[in-house]
Amino acid sequence: MAGGLVSVTERSEHGGPCLDTANEESVAHIQPSVGIVLGESSVQQPGTLYVTTRRLVWLSDDDLECGYAVNFLSLTMHAISRDQDAYPQPCIYTQIDGCDDEDEEYEENGTDDGADDEVLDNRGIIDDFSRVTEMRLIPTDASSLDHLFQVLCDCAALNPDPEGEQEGEGEWFFDQHEVMSNVIGGDHANNHIDLAELLMQDPRFEDADEEESEE
Repeated sequence: MAGGLVSVTERSEHGGPCLDTANEESVAHIQPSVGIVLGESSVQQPGTLYVTTRRLVWLSDDDLECGYAVNFLSLTMHAISRDQDAYPQPCIYTQIDGCDDEDEEYEENGTDDGADDEVLDNRGIIDDFSRVTEMRLIPTDASSLDHLFQVLCDCAALNPDPEGEQEGEGEWFFDQHEVMSNVIGGDHANNHIDLAELLMQDPRFEDADEEESEE
């Protein structure tokens, strides 16, 4: 497992994330004034997004013990979302591989119903970060989305899966032409496709359908 989303409570003496310098981690980009949405929770802001050569790290500007991080090996998809039906503000939408052994056991036993609800406690606060599978990053300056997205792509390319990609699988991120065409949300007449359509085209779902048919 790649690790999924984790809570960050410590910072460097300069106020940024503590870097893994032993593995040559460095900061590639800093984006101020970024809100964050984890799963179905409410937006948290203001905060600063640090894109390192290994991870995405969001740190709250108000609460010095509040922050989140996810390494690029845990990101299975990231894209620009401008579809107001999906979310009211332009943002970077990401999917996170946060499934752990316990989650896999739930799925095998068919007892994973309502798993998304279990991420939040009765106060609407996330109490199990490992089960967060979606994250949105919402910069106040929407014009920064294209550049931020390109930095994510560049840093993701520095972190190939050490186990290698299986045929038909891999991270989902889109090049500049696709981003400028508004890949997530848009007009089908202009060769745009929306998020639901992307998910339906995921080869992993096709494999699952084939396995069910064989059974």
